[in-house]
Amino acid sequence: MLRHCPEYRRLYLARNASLLGDWFNLLAVLALLRELGAASASAIGTLIILKLLPVTLAGPAAGVIADRFSRKAIMLLADGARLLLVLGMFTAPWFGPAGVWLLYALTFLQITAQAFSEPARMASVPNLVPEHELGAANALGALTWSLMYTLGAAVGGVVTSLLGWRVALGVDAASYLVSLMILARARIPSPVAVSGPGGLVTWLGLRDFAAVGRYLFDHPKVAALMTAKTGWGAAGAISMMLALYGERVYPIAGSPDMGIALLYVARGLGTALGPLISRRLTREREGPIKWAIGLSFVLAGICYVVFAGTSYLPLALGLAVIAHIGGSTVWVFSTLLLQREVPDRFRGRVFAAELGLCTAAISASTWGWGWMIDQQVVDLRQMTLGVALTMLAAAAGWVLTLGTARRAEMRLRNARPWAR
Repeated sequence: MLRHCPEYRRLYLARNASLLGDWFNLLAVLALLRELGAASASAIGTLIILKLLPVTLAGPAAGVIADRFSRKAIMLLADGARLLLVLGMFTAPWFGPAGVWLLYALTFLQITAQAFSEPARMASVPNLVPEHELGAANALGALTWSLMYTLGAAVGGVVTSLLGWRVALGVDAASYLVSLMILARARIPSPVAVSGPGGLVTWLGLRDFAAVGRYLFDHPKVAALMTAKTGWGAAGAISMMLALYGERVYPIAGSPDMGIALLYVARGLGTALGPLISRRLTREREGPIKWAIGLSFVLAGICYVVFAGTSYLPLALGLAVIAHIGGSTVWVFSTLLLQREVPDRFRGRVFAAELGLCTAAISASTWGWGWMIDQQVVDLRQMTLGVALTMLAAAAGWVLTLGTARRAEMRLRNARPWAR
């Protein structure tokens, strides 16, 4: 596929360059926060929320723009903005304690730029590969995301620990420059121009999102598929949880950066294996895919129940790997089903809405658990059990949602046979 789809290959390589830098960025910023005297669970939780919440806030506008304007231009502008914002992070220590707030602000803006890029990228993939290779494209994207996560966490942890956060941030900035150079050569189709009356309502995107609302009402199956990532997001305090375990339970040779990196590497390995195993078991058939999503929630929940009860690092690492085999299955298969179901004219807005719901859930989960940890309402083990039980509840919610959507589609088909 990479040989025969050169435009997808360029999009794929550009994304991977920036992804590698993103994981360097996370570890570098965590180290910078500690240097600035902000190492509490709330401080870490705030950073992680700021790496998620802009996707929710910018989602409506990002989806409309991805369906109206050049998707290539959107991605180029986003990479350029992120390059400048990462360079601005080097100045945070100049401002003393106030540097924490500057770092938070720059992180928020950095992820806002990403929030515009990601729906444009996801909406472009079906236009760059043959339909029969769409599953392979998503599996490859998820596999490489995981490899970049693993490599970025491993190398980023070593670089940050030995050479400092400045070098790690420099790698992040360089990654956006590489992505820009690759994307500049890509030919990515622009969406079909949206027709209809103009005016403020149109240009604010309200008319476009109203159209998506009507589309989802007429297609309950698509609305149900959008809940899979949100179910995973409800247990989304995992990133903060693993960072806290790395700092407080599993520091390597006294280094929290290495402890965090090792747990993140285990997570990355799991997300790499998930699409490979799941595609082979389901053969990309819709029915088995839906069952695989539900069972993946159960698998991850059980693994984190056991994770909460161990202090043995090798076992904890193995459980993290297995849990995130399930997590990547949820992510890849829900994306594949939506790309198959949603027409191009709605795709950007649907993916923006889906990502927005997911990141809102992750942000709420991260803030809530971070606050409870800092207020000593729960300890780290109790938090892990709570996250695990949320995953098990999401499995039940997924089954109920699909059943409800199936009945709604049958009623709709009987009442409105013209609906498509």
